[in-house]
Amino acid sequence: MLNKLTDFLPSRQGNSVANAGGQDKAQTDIIPTVTNRHRVFAAISSMAFGALYAELIYFAYNYYGSGLSGQTVALAVGGVFLLTCLSFWLSFALPHRLYRPRFKQYSPIIFLMTEFTASVLIVVANTLLTLGVGIYLVNGQLGAVGELLRSLALYSLVAVISFHGLVLFVRYVRYLYEREMHQSYKIVTFAGVSSVVMLLVIMYLLQYDLGRMGGSEPNKDLLSFHLSLRDIWLIVMNIYVLAWHFSRLADH
Repeated sequence: MLNKLTDFLPSRQGNSVANAGGQDKAQTDIIPTVTNRHRVFAAISSMAFGALYAELIYFAYNYYGSGLSGQTVALAVGGVFLLTCLSFWLSFALPHRLYRPRFKQYSPIIFLMTEFTASVLIVVANTLLTLGVGIYLVNGQLGAVGELLRSLALYSLVAVISFHGLVLFVRYVRYLYEREMHQSYKIVTFAGVSSVVMLLVIMYLLQYDLGRMGGSEPNKDLLSFHLSLRDIWLIVMNIYVLAWHFSRLADH
């Protein structure tokens, strides 16, 4: 009888240690990355930006022209699409892998801001690579380079502010909710203000693009189609990220 009891006690202790180890392992990642908790969001966002960047350099080539072969252009456009998809996925996933072991060295908001900075650097690096491909396709024409710079700067700002900015906010709010440290009125106020600011920026950009469509620039039809397509796509993307961030806040 005693032997049976002694046999039983170590197994209980072993189970307790195993359970404790399992809990420690599960609790190690206090602020999980987006690609872990919101994989679909990260995938859709990456492909959306891939399409946006690829469409821009394809438009630039067709509008300004440089006499390259269709195969070269197709390879460049496809490469930009795949590179941008991969880069944006990495911008959601890689910073967390890099900084997670050092989580205890930072406060939560500094930890998230450090990840945010790394994400911005990845977005900027991808944008510069896309700019290089675009310059090659338009043979370095000054007007084309200016068009590429304006559009790529806009796309980068949307990626950094609308997407990575709101992702940072959602992850931090989730951290506060789990520890009952949140103040609901502050969260609602920030969400409302960010939505209004994004709406005002969209309206301003639409007005600017409408002015260009009605101007006297050459090949107006192609330019109008490009501007209309990218404006609609940007509006849809911003609505998507706003809806995602409101739904994530409502889940808590």
